[in-house]
Amino acid sequence: MKTKALILVLAIALNVFAVAPMWAQQQNVDQNLVAQLEKRLADSDTKAKGLTGGPKSLWLLRQAKIEKIIDRLKAGESVDPKEIDVLLKGQVN
Repeated sequence: MKTKALILVLAIALNVFAVAPMWAQQQNVDQNLVAQLEKRLADSDTKAKGLTGGPKSLWLLRQAKIEKIIDRLKAGESVDPKEIDVLLKGQVN
């Protein structure tokens, strides 16, 4: 019985040590990247306020995409670098 308990404790300890680096990695958000995206968000907001119709819709869509990516980064989720590159280049679509 003691052997089974020891094996269970060791298995749990190994699991904690194996998963801990993944938790730490998810919590590490690049603040510079988030700041750049927030600047783009503010720029999009300013641009959208001066437009009407279809062009305004495109800028509002871009804003929504930026907000979604910022939220995902802050939540520790992975984001495709291509999505970030498109937004940082200033492309609307």
